[in-house]
Amino acid sequence: MSIMDAVNKFYQVYNDHNANLWEQAMAPSYVGHVNGQTIPSREVGKGFVSGLLSAFPDIHYSVDDSLQAGNRAAVRWSATATHTGNLFGLPPTQKRVNMIGMTMFRVENGQVAELWDVWDEAGLMKQLGAAK
Repeated sequence: MSIMDAVNKFYQVYNDHNANLWEQAMAPSYVGHVNGQTIPSREVGKGFVSGLLSAFPDIHYSVDDSLQAGNRAAVRWSATATHTGNLFGLPPTQKRVNMIGMTMFRVENGQVAELWDVWDEAGLMKQLGAAK
């Protein structure tokens, strides 16, 4: 299994809208770092993913560019989605949104063991009318 196979499995969780694939994609020791916040475990990460899929049931990620070195991959991604569910307290707006970000993955034994993600959260909130 290549590093990108593991990365693609991560995005498949979202694109197949199936949080149950999370345990296949993520190592038991998974730790995430997203916009300066630490996701301390695979279970906490799955809760976030489930919330995102509930808010954006049609979300679709595209890998726009990637680089690989050793057991790491860096990905520039974009995503589209429609806000039809509650987003961590923000009621549905029915708005179609675009998201962008960059993620670095560390892969062990065919699963994502750690990731560092920076994405345009402020841009998303502006599109949803929740920020000025």
